[in-house]
Amino acid sequence: MIDSAVEKAIHECLAENYGIAGSLQRLPGENLNYLLTSKDEEKFVVKVVDEHMPAEVVAMESALLDHAKSVGFPLELPSIHRNYRGNDEVGIKLRIKGPYRLRLIGYVDGTGLEKYSDISINLLKNTGKSLAGFDHALESFDHPAAHRSHRWNLAEAGQHIDKLPLIENESHRENVAWAFDLWQQVRPLLADLPHQVIHGDANPENFLAEGDRIVGLVDFGDCLYAPRICELAICLPYMMMDRDDPMEAAKALIEGYCSVIDLSDEELDVLFPLACGRLAVTICMASARQQQEPDNSAWFTSLEPALSLLAELRDIGLGRPSYHSTGSWRCIIHRYIVINFQGTR
Repeated sequence: MIDSAVEKAIHECLAENYGIAGSLQRLPGENLNYLLTSKDEEKFVVKVVDEHMPAEVVAMESALLDHAKSVGFPLELPSIHRNYRGNDEVGIKLRIKGPYRLRLIGYVDGTGLEKYSDISINLLKNTGKSLAGFDHALESFDHPAAHRSHRWNLAEAGQHIDKLPLIENESHRENVAWAFDLWQQVRPLLADLPHQVIHGDANPENFLAEGDRIVGLVDFGDCLYAPRICELAICLPYMMMDRDDPMEAAKALIEGYCSVIDLSDEELDVLFPLACGRLAVTICMASARQQQEPDNSAWFTSLEPALSLLAELRDIGLGRPSYHSTGSWRCIIHRYIVINFQGTR
């Protein structure tokens, strides 16, 4: 069994390179990530990556975490544990095609937002504040490896348009095509907006909370240099899914973010088209995964909530005026979530 062989190789690698032994538990998701609990009950995250994650990107992630801590970012962040040779990673031999590398990361305590049955408005505001606080901390950070793209890069969402035929339901397919069209309308404007290194995957699983407080932020594998507004646009649809009033949730998240970073009108104009673009990518990726491994439901848990939210956004009229019509996106956002984006903020 492949999982058993992989875990045996991980145990051997950890013992040889870190002097650590313990129990392994596979973590959810498509990547080879494991929770390691050592014999003295200390917890770590073991990440095993292939050649699609270049070593220089790992170096960037390590430098990013060090930078965020050095400028006083207050939330708990993971730390990469160096092996006996002082390296962030070590090669590992697996019975899977291609070379693999292993990394040992400190475990951050807290409850992932995805485990909350209902995320309160106050917690949504604090999520927005925490995300903006992280972006503020990274304003002064850059790294050559951050200037890259990957399949979840919102600025390149159009790379997934060819997956539209994988969506069998005609109504769903039309909604996703509509969302891609919104994204395409605003894409030419992105080049002139503020850019910086962003987290790039601010979904509920990566925010750790205690009560109504965000206490930690994890999983920096999608960090890249991008338009700053993409950060909030990625987070927004996740926080709107499965809500009785998704626009109320959007209002709370945006208010929290804007209390720390004063977004420009130009950024706010593209926010909802970008958020719809993220939904389109989520649906296309989940549809592809569902066809590849229909029995692996963990790969596409966000599919139905994303389809439902996208249909609701289209139904309430967010997309009825074109981007260049007299009804601007900022006015539509104001109409539905009652945030005064114009004037004092």
